[in-house]
Amino acid sequence: MQNRSDLAFLFNPRSIAIVGVSTDKDSWTMGQNFLKILFDFGFTDNLYPVNPKGGNILGLKIYPSIKDIPGFVDYVICCIPAEFTPQLVNDCLEKGVKAIQLYTAGFSEYGSESGKQLEEEICALAKKGNLRLLGPNCAGIYCPGSTLALGMNFPKEEGPISFLCQSGGNTFHIIRAGAQRGLRFNKAISYGNACDINETDLLEYFTNDPETKLILSYIEGVKDGKRFFKVLKNACSKKPVIILKGGRTDAGNRTTAGHTGAMATSNMIWDKLCYQAGAITVSDIEELVDMAVTFSFLPQPKGKRVGIIGMGGGASVLAGDDCEASGLVVPAFSREYKEKIGGLLINTLGTILPNPLDLSVPAFAKGALYSVFKEVGSYDGVDLLLIHNPLSITPLPASTAERSLRLSFVNEGIKVNNEIAKPIAMVVHGATNLEDWKMMLDFQEKLYKGGIAVYNTISNAARAINRYVDYNKSLARR
Repeated sequence: MQNRSDLAFLFNPRSIAIVGVSTDKDSWTMGQNFLKILFDFGFTDNLYPVNPKGGNILGLKIYPSIKDIPGFVDYVICCIPAEFTPQLVNDCLEKGVKAIQLYTAGFSEYGSESGKQLEEEICALAKKGNLRLLGPNCAGIYCPGSTLALGMNFPKEEGPISFLCQSGGNTFHIIRAGAQRGLRFNKAISYGNACDINETDLLEYFTNDPETKLILSYIEGVKDGKRFFKVLKNACSKKPVIILKGGRTDAGNRTTAGHTGAMATSNMIWDKLCYQAGAITVSDIEELVDMAVTFSFLPQPKGKRVGIIGMGGGASVLAGDDCEASGLVVPAFSREYKEKIGGLLINTLGTILPNPLDLSVPAFAKGALYSVFKEVGSYDGVDLLLIHNPLSITPLPASTAERSLRLSFVNEGIKVNNEIAKPIAMVVHGATNLEDWKMMLDFQEKLYKGGIAVYNTISNAARAINRYVDYNKSLARR
């Protein structure tokens, strides 16, 4: 009898069948899409397309049904209309399949009685055997170590993060947005309506998974509040858990009901539950990624005192405002220390030397930028260094001198990061045209590969870093 609390088999299937694969070259189907994604990602052995019409695709034989596949089948991806799923479940039970991923929608999320009854019917059938259901209405599983992917061009490198997500679209967004800033996932799963495998099951599994060091989650509703709280509290005692709750407003609640059939939860109760358990709650996708970046790349600062270095007087003023408004401390530099910093510069024309430091273009010659970064980053009066690198601030062409100037912020920041003990974070911001965006993406990659936490805005960086410091302080008190 399969242990229903152990979901390791979901992320390590030996064979996969995709039901609903068409060979029609004039139409695009999700069955074809899943097949190509898996094939291109490297899952090429024991991959079986299924369609009653038979045929061949990508050099693979298409089988008329699950029961016609020779040997065992561990995992089935269902891309057929909802009304045909009861027969598929029966076929899978007969075949000894371990799990079905129901990409298929048209169940309880439709809000119709027939959809709800159909979902209940297939769940009841599955429970007669050792068959688990993922979904319905879900995008599936991403596990680089098992060559499983649910989207094109996902990173093949493994990482320490696991992600449970009720929404398929948000799963794609967070994996791709996170990947651009250096996040790598061990496992990610879109679980949809959660008629069988639900948020608590997945949270419990990731809690006990030694390969998971950080848990991210997007949740629209909870099936069993008491069990969820117990599992969440245990999870938070072992590793960081970051949660984005969907459906916090009337409009959001209406949409979750039609998206995954999730029930509304009181915001006050939810926030209190998460706080008592020790979870980190975030308000949007960008903050979820920011917090994951912070936990993944920023060494723990000893305190909240931040030294800020950047370019542009207005940007520097706002940097100070954003940091202090978020809870960080921006200590003023003494006259003697400002003179010390000024002595490292070739020219202080246009440079403002309090904290935040606003450096002008003439200051950067002959290694001055490196010297200032290292000096402030090593200064006893700060606990971390925050560098902000605005892109469209000078009239110089981005393809020549300005790019070189901006790249020097990146390169010198990486160099200093390898030489000092205190944390460094960098904000690459202010992209206003296509060339800027390309430059920003290039700089982000250089920075995360250099081990530096990188953010899109100063306010986002300040908010995430402040919450990270608070989390570590609360952890020390437990």
